[in-house]
Amino acid sequence: MFAEPLFKKRTRSLHISLKGMSMSEKVLAKANVGFYPKEKPGMGQALKGQLILTDRRLVYVRYSGGKYLTAKTADYSDRIDEGLRNEESFEVPLNNITEAKADRVWGTPYFRLRYQTPSGEKACSLVFVSAMNAMAAGGLLGLAFAKSPYDQLAKAIEQLKASHTDETTTENSSKYCPNCGHQLAFKDSFCANCGVKC
Repeated sequence: MFAEPLFKKRTRSLHISLKGMSMSEKVLAKANVGFYPKEKPGMGQALKGQLILTDRRLVYVRYSGGKYLTAKTADYSDRIDEGLRNEESFEVPLNNITEAKADRVWGTPYFRLRYQTPSGEKACSLVFVSAMNAMAAGGLLGLAFAKSPYDQLAKAIEQLKASHTDETTTENSSKYCPNCGHQLAFKDSFCANCGVKC
C-alpha cells in the first residue's frame, strides 16, 4: 500500500459539468474589469466585475453590492459557477466568440468582444481596472511581450480557439491500419480487424 501524501499540490483546475459532459477546466487569466453592455465604452457608469479566461470559456462575473463604486469585489476564479449566479453575469464558450479585439476610444484602450448567442450576435466592451493576472506558467500562453493586456487577451483567445479547432479536427479524423488498410479512429492504437499496433 502507498501512503497518501501529507500535502496535496493545489492547482487552478476546476471540475465542471456542461450538458452532461464532465471535463477539467483550467483558469488561465483573470482581471477586475469595468463592463459596458455595448460595443464601445461610453460616458455611463460601467458595471464592475471579474473577467476570467479558462481553456474552455470566457466568463464575466458581476460583483454584487450595487454600482461601480459600491460593488463588493471577490475572486470567483475557483468558484465560477457560483459567480455566474450573480445578476448580469455570463459565460461565452470560446468557439462562440466571433471577435476579440484590443481597441481605443478617445485615446483610452478597451477590449471589444463579439459573440454568438441563441438569440443572435451580441457585443460588449471591457476596461481593465486591475492588472490581468496570468495563471498559466510562463505568462498568458507565452504572450508576455504583447503590446498591452488587451492585446494579450485578444491573442490568447484566438490561440485557444485555434487549438480547439485543431483538437476537434484531430478527434474527428481517421487513419488506416498499415497492415490491412482497415479504417481506424484517430484515437485507436490497435487495429480491431487484424490486431496490429498502429
